[in-house]
Order: sequence, then structure tokens, then C-alpha cells
Amino acid sequence: MNEKAFWNRIKALLKQKGVTQDTAARACGININTWRGWVSKNIIPGLEDSAAIAKYLNVSLNFLVRGKERNSQAKIAEIQLLLKRANSKLSTLK
Repeated sequence: MNEKAFWNRIKALLKQKGVTQDTAARACGININTWRGWVSKNIIPGLEDSAAIAKYLNVSLNFLVRGKERNSQAKIAEIQLLLKRANSKLSTLK
């Protein structure tokens, strides 16, 4: 497990959201000094805190830890099927 990558993903997601680490820590119920300690020492927080961060950032815990979603191929296949169904329904409306 790459602790630095964990925090780099979080930092990138916070930047995308336009949110500071202080704001995210507060929203997750984490003391900002604890958060800063984790970041500076590249420590991955415990499961509950990591899950709170993932939920706040609207990503999976798997994404934060590994950098990819589990079963992404299954999600893609599901989306493709939904698009085909939507397309066929649109064709009947013409």
C-alpha cells in the first residue's frame, strides 16, 4: 500500500472540489491537527476515518487506497447496457 499516493489522491480530489483540507477534516469529524499529522507522516487513517473521507469525497475507499474502482469493467458494461436500452427507447419515439 502506498501511503503517499493515498494522500495525493485525496489532495487532488479536494482541489477538484475547491475544498481545503481543514474544511474536509471538519466535515469528516476529524481533528485538523490529527489530519495534518497523517498527511505529514504519510499515515493512512483507520478504517472509520478513511471511510468518512471517501464518503465526503464521493469515491470508494478502494479508490483512495488502490487508485482504482473495483469492478470498473462491470460498471462500464452496465452503463453500456443502459445506453443501449435508452437508445432503443429513443428510436421508438421517432
